[in-house]
Amino acid sequence: EKGAGSFIKQYYRTRCPKGHDAEVMYFFWVKVAKCNYCGSRVRLFPNYELSRRNHINIVLCPKCSQIIETVGYDSKTLCPECGQIFDPRKGVASKGIFYCYECGKEQRILGAVNENGGHLDEELYGLEGYCNLCGRFFKRVDSDDLALLEKAKEAFNKRKDELLISHQKIPTEGRSDPRPVNHGYTHFKDLFNERQLLCLSNLLEDILKIQDINIRELMLVAFSDCLDSNNMFCKYEIEWHKISLFFGLHAYHPIERPTENNVWGTEYGRGTFTKCFEKVRRAKLFCKKPYERLSTSDHKRFSKHTGDECIEGSLVQSFAELRKTDRAALLRCDTAEDLFFIPDKSVDAVITDPPYFDNIQYSELADFFYTWLRLGLKDLYPWFTPELSNRPHEIVQNEKMGKTIEFFNEGLKKVLNECHRVLKDEGLLIFTFHHNKLWAWEGIGKILLDAGFYISATPIVRSEGKSGFHSSKGNIRYDCILVCRKRPSTWVNDNWVSLKELILKDTVSWTKHTLESGMLITEVDIFTILMGKTIEYYTKAFPGLKCHNEPITLAEALHEMKDFSAYISERAHPEQLMLRKSYTKKAEQLALFIKESKERYEVKKHIRRND
Repeated sequence: EKGAGSFIKQYYRTRCPKGHDAEVMYFFWVKVAKCNYCGSRVRLFPNYELSRRNHINIVLCPKCSQIIETVGYDSKTLCPECGQIFDPRKGVASKGIFYCYECGKEQRILGAVNENGGHLDEELYGLEGYCNLCGRFFKRVDSDDLALLEKAKEAFNKRKDELLISHQKIPTEGRSDPRPVNHGYTHFKDLFNERQLLCLSNLLEDILKIQDINIRELMLVAFSDCLDSNNMFCKYEIEWHKISLFFGLHAYHPIERPTENNVWGTEYGRGTFTKCFEKVRRAKLFCKKPYERLSTSDHKRFSKHTGDECIEGSLVQSFAELRKTDRAALLRCDTAEDLFFIPDKSVDAVITDPPYFDNIQYSELADFFYTWLRLGLKDLYPWFTPELSNRPHEIVQNEKMGKTIEFFNEGLKKVLNECHRVLKDEGLLIFTFHHNKLWAWEGIGKILLDAGFYISATPIVRSEGKSGFHSSKGNIRYDCILVCRKRPSTWVNDNWVSLKELILKDTVSWTKHTLESGMLITEVDIFTILMGKTIEYYTKAFPGLKCHNEPITLAEALHEMKDFSAYISERAHPEQLMLRKSYTKKAEQLALFIKESKERYEVKKHIRRND
C-alpha cells in the first residue's frame, strides 16, 4: 500500500460539499458527439439520473451539470442554479441514435464515430465520493477535480512509452463481436483512460517486483479481476449504488455514460484492487478451512465447516506421479481432444464446462485480460508467448472464422470420446448447459450418445447472480447440470407417452422448488428445464424408445416438448385462452407457476421504483 497504493490514491482525491478532504469512489463521464447538421457539441446522456434510493433521487442538470436532489421522480425537475426544467428520465441518446438538443436532428452514434475518425471523446461531469465525516456524496466536478485529471494525463504522457500496459491491437479477422472496432477502439489500451492506464501500470509494476512467485501470481489474479471494473466500458447502477462489471454482459458493449472506478479502493465501492485482493484472500482462507453453505427450514443461510479438511496440493509433472503423491495436482494447458497422458479407465470424474456452440466467443473476451497478464507471465510460461489467447484448435462455433457447427460437433465429440476412454466404468462426466435454440439441445444429446454416454440426472442451478445483466428479462437464468454415465443405462421404460409424463413431472417439481426458494422463473427458463429433462430421459431410454410401436428420434422428441413449452408460454398470458391441444394438467401447472413468478417480479419492480 505504501508504494502503488499511495501513488494511485493521490489521483482519486476531492473535497466533499462541506469542504472536507475526501476520496473519490467513482468519476462519471459522458461521451460527446458533434452534430452533423449544426456542428453543436452533444453530450450523449441516455438520461440524467445518478441515483434512486429511499424515495430520494439524485439527478444532474443537462444544461449546467449541477447535481440536484429530489423527493422521488419529478418529470419537471427545476435546476436551482440555471433555471432549466427537464425530465431526468429523458435523455438524448438511446439504442445507437442521438438527437441534437440545438437543432433537433436525429443521427446515428456510429455516424458520429466515423466523422470523428475514432472513438468518441469523453467529458468528466460528476463524481461520487466518500468523506470520513460526511459519508457518501455526489457532486459536480470542480476546477480542482479537473486539474487533478490534467495532472494524471501529464504523468501518463511523460511515461507512456515505458508504462506496463497492453499495446496489442484488437483483432478484427473473424471477429464475432465487432462493436469495439466499429466504435473506433483499435487497441486494448483504448478501452481505458489515461488515469486508469497510469495507475494500472504502476500497480502491475509493483506486483511484478514481488519475489515470492506464489504471492506474486495471487496478486496477478486480483489484478486481472480488477481490470473488469477499471475501464471505460463500465456503467453505474443507479438503483444499486455500485459500478457494473465490463463483462457482466459477456460482450464488448460500448456505453454512452462510462464510470471510472477508484483503482485502489475506498471504504465503499466495488471492483477496486483492494476489494479484489480481499476476494483472493477469502478464497485462500476457504482452502484452509472449507465449509458448505446450507439453509435452515425457514431458508436462512449458514456455513458449516467440513472438518479438518484442507484444500491444497503440490504440482506434479505426470499422471504416474499424481497417482502416487498425496494431495497432488497435474496441470496442463492443451487441447482435451487427445488425453494421451492419462491411462484408460483411471479417472473417477470429469467436471468440465464446454462452450455452448456459438453462445460465447471465449477467446474474444479472454484477450482483454490475457494481453495484460501476458506482460507478467510471457517470460515464465510458454502458453503466454502468443500475443492473443485464440488458438487454431479452439472448439467453438464461429462461421466468420470458418468454424462451422460440423467443426464444433467433431471437436467436442473427440473430447467426449477421450473422456469416455479415461473414465472408470462407474465414473461421472459432469458439465453445465443451457441454450435457447432446440438444435443446440439436439446437438449436445447426439454428441453424448455417440461418445457412449447417457444422462443420469439434470439438476437445475442458477447460472447468474441475481443482479447480473444476464438475469434480466428474456434471458435464461438457469443451467442444467448434465450428470452423465457410460452407456448402457439400466433404464427399462421405452414408452415415449409415459416418458413424457415423467419429463413434465420432473419439470414441475424443479420449477416448484425454484419458486419456493424465492427465485423468479419465466418461459425461457421452463424451456431450458424441459429440454434438459427431455435429453436426460431420452438418452436413458436410448436406443429402444418408441412411440406407438415406432422408433422416435431425439429431434422428434425435442420438437414435441418444444410444443409443450410454446403452449405453456401461451397459457401464462391471460389473454391467450384458446386451447390448441388437450395437454396434461402438469402443463397448466407450469403456466400458473410462470404467472405467479411474473406477479412477484412486478411487485418487486414496483417496490424498487417507489424506493
